[in-house]
Amino acid sequence: MNNITIIGSGAFGTAIAQSLSLNKENIITLFSIEKEQVEEINTKHTNSIYFPNRTLDSNIKATLDIKSITEANIIMIAIPSKVIEDFLITNKTLFNPNSLIINLSKGLSPTGEAITDLLKIHLPQNSITTLKGPTFASELIAGNPSILTLGFDKSEQYDLVRKILEHTNISIDLTSDITGVEYLSVLKNIYSILIGFIDAKYNSSNTRFMLFTKAFREISILLKELGGQEQTLYLSCGLGDFGLTSLNDLSRNRTLGLLIGKGFFTQNTLENSVVVEGLQTIQFISNVLNQDIINKLPLLKELTNYLNKKSDKINIDFKTLLNQENKTVLTYGTFDLLHYGHIEILKRAKALGTKLIVAASSDEFNQLKGKQSILPFQKRKELLESIEYVDMVIPEDNWEQKIKDVQEYKVDIFVMGDDWKGKFDFLKEYCEVIYLPRTKNISTTKLKQIL
Repeated sequence: MNNITIIGSGAFGTAIAQSLSLNKENIITLFSIEKEQVEEINTKHTNSIYFPNRTLDSNIKATLDIKSITEANIIMIAIPSKVIEDFLITNKTLFNPNSLIINLSKGLSPTGEAITDLLKIHLPQNSITTLKGPTFASELIAGNPSILTLGFDKSEQYDLVRKILEHTNISIDLTSDITGVEYLSVLKNIYSILIGFIDAKYNSSNTRFMLFTKAFREISILLKELGGQEQTLYLSCGLGDFGLTSLNDLSRNRTLGLLIGKGFFTQNTLENSVVVEGLQTIQFISNVLNQDIINKLPLLKELTNYLNKKSDKINIDFKTLLNQENKTVLTYGTFDLLHYGHIEILKRAKALGTKLIVAASSDEFNQLKGKQSILPFQKRKELLESIEYVDMVIPEDNWEQKIKDVQEYKVDIFVMGDDWKGKFDFLKEYCEVIYLPRTKNISTTKLKQIL
């Protein structure tokens, strides 16, 4: 038998309990802090606050006793993200160290951490996963077929989740990108506000999907900058959840956008929970990302200005904000022993424009610098050309050629890692200069030392 405790008896916790009850191998306990709610679930098999017309499976039991988690081999977290850390601090000694923890809560902690990161900090002995996707609780509890993305890193985690979902209405798709699943659950919310706003203002399918496409691109950029993997965007937690949240009127974030667009929501009422969550996410993004990257995200900037009361309305000038400019990006480096740090910076550089030129140090120039490459220039050039983000590779023969290259190739943006910050500011006379953060804990020097 699968002994499951769901922490939180709100709409989603109750809905997933009902879905899991379809598998008769599951023993399900709902933990609540509301005495009346516990009595109602146990005696009437209803949770009328959230589902007044829905009867729950009689095998679902509710409890006020948090010690119930000590006996569970699977614990699901389904409480508001803002209270999770306090809950963990108070109760972490009660968690069975052998239990699987599944985060269902969407959002960030008050200080901006992903919930799975908080769980790993406070429950280091436990196995941590996340389960997110395009699901409304009202449809999940009705038994409608639904899909969620499981973010996991051990095969036994997948095996256990697959086991408890047998014979239920829930399917899953899979990724090891736990970070990406977590951040997508909050990124899609802020852009769903904008989709709602556009629908209220224009009531046009053309306009809606123009903005949807541009918003999807911005989410992609943010996901990569926050450490998620691009392919996660195409799972149910990405494209699916963004579509559900931005295009369905059951979504609180879309509804907020509709109210703003219709003029029924003013900045005097900006303290509701949806706005607070949006501001928290935007503040986190502003604190951790390079401002040059944020400046390339016009939709995010527009919503930020509105929610921060820097603008009294949302202004989307489609010609100015949404037309993609043809921009050439240039970066330099040796690119010896290509590793994921190289790939990440090339991917982020390409996202800033439409064409990426890479200047790779020639063998002769490396000798002048006192460096010895493992691979000769021609091999490094071939490897770089095989990367989908790179459009052209040119040789770097000397330190002085940068101004000439910028002018010859009509470069709009010059990009280097932030360990070179300030060193190439002289190019600002000719193009925009951006220093991107390096990928942590990886470098060609370290690889050569290992080799």
